[in-house]
Amino acid sequence: MKAKGCCSELLSGGRRNFWVHPSSLEGSGKFAGSLGVILVEGPTGVESEIASFQLTNEQRRRIWEHREVLTGQIAEVRALTVNESGAIRAGVFVRFHPSKSEQGLVLYSESLAGSTDPGKSREMMFRLKSSAGWKR
Repeated sequence: MKAKGCCSELLSGGRRNFWVHPSSLEGSGKFAGSLGVILVEGPTGVESEIASFQLTNEQRRRIWEHREVLTGQIAEVRALTVNESGAIRAGVFVRFHPSKSEQGLVLYSESLAGSTDPGKSREMMFRLKSSAGWKR
């Protein structure tokens, strides 16, 4: 089912939000056992493959292990352009949008904490929610 509130407004730096498609692909070689390609769908229904990431190897592995939970989340993608058909040209996955998905907030918390340790991540998530007046 498609996530409600999927938007295509242009964000700063040529970034847009896209719905994460269920069929992501595993990496090969150095990235075997981790995320290789993420499929996203824009508001026109056109799917695009994103194989360039601003992620650490640990984050790629974690996303791959939890891909079923992340399906349907809103991903922020930086793109050179989005064609008239809605396909992304030269897309780079930036993050799962932290204000539009709980899993995005978890990944954002881990990156700010500098660790995938659950205790440090939960502490950072609590600090983020407290300071921003998080509303779900």
